[in-house]
Amino acid sequence: MPYVSTVEGRIVHISWHGIIAQEDLDALGRDMPRIGRGLGFAPDVLHTFEAVTELGFDLAGAYQYSLKQKQVAIPNPIRAAMVATTKENEYLATVFVKLNRATNLEMKVFFDEPSARCWLVRQ
Repeated sequence: MPYVSTVEGRIVHISWHGIIAQEDLDALGRDMPRIGRGLGFAPDVLHTFEAVTELGFDLAGAYQYSLKQKQVAIPNPIRAAMVATTKENEYLATVFVKLNRATNLEMKVFFDEPSARCWLVRQ
């Protein structure tokens, strides 16, 4: 699996690496609700892509993922920050922001991790 998830208080950090395939998106779609149930709340999410080498899915795969995620009930408002350090990362993150239709989920692309973390730690 090309990501590692780390719980950091109210934030789950998803650090992506290697080749991201459709199966990996599906796995994340299953993992996040499980993590939230374990925490007792839906956490904010920080996605970092520095170690990603390739995207193994196309726009249709991203769209299918967004349709599945729209059906997942998020019990409280959350944010997802995506840190894009390359043009490819920016493209990936922007696609997911544009496709987002999930209720209670606000997504934003950042170009450095400190800015993303600052946005996630809202008052």
